[in-house]
Amino acid sequence: MEIGKLNQRITVLEPTTRINTIGTHKAQWDELFSCWACVSVRTSTENSDNGTTKEVQTLQFIIRQNSETLKLQTNTHCISFQDVIYNITGVFPDFVRRDYLKITAVARKVGKNNE
Repeated sequence: MEIGKLNQRITVLEPTTRINTIGTHKAQWDELFSCWACVSVRTSTENSDNGTTKEVQTLQFIIRQNSETLKLQTNTHCISFQDVIYNITGVFPDFVRRDYLKITAVARKVGKNNE
């Protein structure tokens, strides 16, 4: 892959817990790192559930492989891309050439306003 094709900025998020002044725990997503990626749509399906149209998109992100990106896990990290949060469903490192990492992720959009 040519480095010039990594033309989209993505942010990798990790879950954290904040404690406010009265001791209440609140879960939130914090930025782990951001990087350049080649983004492509793998699948996009639309279905209707109880009168609400839902779109499910699966994207593929290709990023540079390094020690930080190899720590990504499907159950703990997610990706923010163009103000949409994508849950990571697969991380595929390249152990032969060790240059790029493929990530598949899914977003669910409901209605017009991504509610």
